[in-house]
Amino acid sequence: MFYRFGLVGENISYSLSPAIFEWGLREAGLSGEYRVHDISLEELPLLIRQKDWDGLSVTVPYKRPVYELCSDLTARASITGAVNTLYRKKNNLYGDNTDVLGFQLALSRRWIYSDDVRRALIIGSGGAARAVLVALGQSFAPLSLTVACRNPESARDDLGSLLDQFIPVQCCSLDQASHELASFDLVVQATPVGGVRVPGSVLPKPWVFKKNALVFDLIYAPRITEFLKTAEKCGADTENGLVMLIAQAAASFEIWTRMPFPLEHALKNLLPELQAA
Repeated sequence: MFYRFGLVGENISYSLSPAIFEWGLREAGLSGEYRVHDISLEELPLLIRQKDWDGLSVTVPYKRPVYELCSDLTARASITGAVNTLYRKKNNLYGDNTDVLGFQLALSRRWIYSDDVRRALIIGSGGAARAVLVALGQSFAPLSLTVACRNPESARDDLGSLLDQFIPVQCCSLDQASHELASFDLVVQATPVGGVRVPGSVLPKPWVFKKNALVFDLIYAPRITEFLKTAEKCGADTENGLVMLIAQAAASFEIWTRMPFPLEHALKNLLPELQAA
């Protein structure tokens, strides 16, 4: 069988997903391709309806719109309200969210380096942020969770029942989060702002991080963002989005092929190559 996989998003020529999936196909001894579909929102429904693919990854800014197009959702996708993995079963379009698994694995690998993590800040309220919120609520409670975004009131309305499942969760403004940044043990920057796709900064400066805090920036292009550089200068432990990217891809690969993805092998051998690329 020749597998036809792909990535759906906008302005995503920088993506490392093709390298990860092509590596996985080679390691598994499978034939296939992984194409990048850089499309507009208007083109999205047409691509989804086409029959010439076996599995699609979904990235910014389409994780929420694709959620609305699915006829069936896994429990992870349903609770998250966002989809990053598409597949078909009996002509039905299924949506899953392997970002949840990806962040859980990335965080579990670094958790041992953080002492007494009690307060967590998630910056953003989009698809990636929702996956992080679910991952933290499911696997790393008890935590005091704060979601920072441009409009806290609309975010609370939008997140709705998702927040209610992970009490205590607060929503705050970006200004407030910036002022209180040094009080958080775990910080996750879950927006595309600061990467090659969307330059700039989402949090007002200056940024002062708690020493020994664990700071994630889910961006991986560039490998070290200004956000992470500043966190390092403050004595925080930092992590970019590459481990999460590989882990979520591994989960999608297994859904599509029903074959194991050599995740530990990838983290040992592929990850250093991608970090250096």
